[in-house]
Amino acid sequence: MKQQSIDYEQCLFQCKTKKKILIGKENRFLYVFEDRLVINKNQSKGNPARVIMFENLIRVKWNYSINQKTFKTFLKSITLITNKEQMNYYADFEMLIALKKILSKFVQQSCFEDEYETQQVLGEGNYAVVFQLRNIFTNLKFAGKCIEKKKLDKIDKGLKAVMNEIEIMRILSPHAQIVNLHEVYDGDNSINLILDLCEGQNLQTELTKRNQMIEDSDVKIIMYHLLLAVDYIHSKGIMHRDLKPENILFQKPQDFKTLKIGDFGLAAIQNDIPYLYPKCGTPGYVAPEVANLVEKDKEYSRICDIFSCGAIFHLLLLGEGVFPGKGHLELLKLNKECNINPEDVKYNVLNIEQKDFMFQMLKTNPQHRPSAKELLNHPYFTNQKLNAVAMFSMNMIKYEDDTTLVMQDQIHSPTKLGLEKRFSFLQMSNERNTPLKII
Repeated sequence: MKQQSIDYEQCLFQCKTKKKILIGKENRFLYVFEDRLVINKNQSKGNPARVIMFENLIRVKWNYSINQKTFKTFLKSITLITNKEQMNYYADFEMLIALKKILSKFVQQSCFEDEYETQQVLGEGNYAVVFQLRNIFTNLKFAGKCIEKKKLDKIDKGLKAVMNEIEIMRILSPHAQIVNLHEVYDGDNSINLILDLCEGQNLQTELTKRNQMIEDSDVKIIMYHLLLAVDYIHSKGIMHRDLKPENILFQKPQDFKTLKIGDFGLAAIQNDIPYLYPKCGTPGYVAPEVANLVEKDKEYSRICDIFSCGAIFHLLLLGEGVFPGKGHLELLKLNKECNINPEDVKYNVLNIEQKDFMFQMLKTNPQHRPSAKELLNHPYFTNQKLNAVAMFSMNMIKYEDDTTLVMQDQIHSPTKLGLEKRFSFLQMSNERNTPLKII
């Protein structure tokens, strides 16, 4: 067998384990890389005894045991399962926990029920249910997206879509303004994604429960953090393709600085052509170049997400969507036509910076739209200082991996501006915000 040369400087984690042999146990040294697991018989870091590519690793099983004296459950070994064999390695509890923390981002695991307790249902979709979970060993809370395999089989490209979502979230995680993916469990009947728990509400719920406009300073915070998140997503070569208020969550209640973007079910890598679902998004928010796509194998730009940001900003400023259609078909028709008139009298309530900021994002031609990075330097932000606390938060954003691991707007007063009748978040139907894979 040809020996493989390994660059051990690229190793993310290494640990010493034991492997059972015919008589006793032998040392095995495990090295975790982004795409493979390298196993050596000694610490020389020479040619490896075994290299397992993650794409060939069907599943990882973590094996627990009960201490007969304390009756506490502890992690005792890891089982690596491929098409050809199963390999079991033993190590100290602390070492296995550290290995699990690193490895769980890259591989599918089994025995979800051994580690998580379901507490309550947070939401339900066509093929998935989202639960609030508690990790039995750390007591930390998470959101668990449970995807039923039977229902997935009935959806066009359903399994591919889930695998694509997992791949993209693994690329993006961890980041402060993304609903991060922590682990994936692949069971006989379901696939379980362990995600950040956002204890605040999503932006749509936040808007619906209010009877007044969100204040201008808060709109700035929301848009600034939204664009920071979009800039990060785009820096990874990824486009979300379904940005809308329902997919903007807040980690903490009433704290817009804790904004996170969630639901990457329709996300795609820009240069990965053809896209799994070329024409997709939510009418009212989808970019016109996506809604009007004819050649299904044609590439389009990440800048499509900027149009969606503009539609969200429009909603925050005026209390209504960009397109006033009633019902799905009319809304989609108007979205495709994308006839937006900046001189419409309803926009007279906006100041120069608000108006320019919004219509830069809503340009029909994607080549004329600015990037998220450019928008972050727009006079809408730079000419009017945010309060010190908000600005400090914006400049100091980082993801604290060892802290709380928990998941799932304004111009002026609407009374002053005569927007009372236009402010009708409560009247928005669910049909309006239903994402479409093929539009």
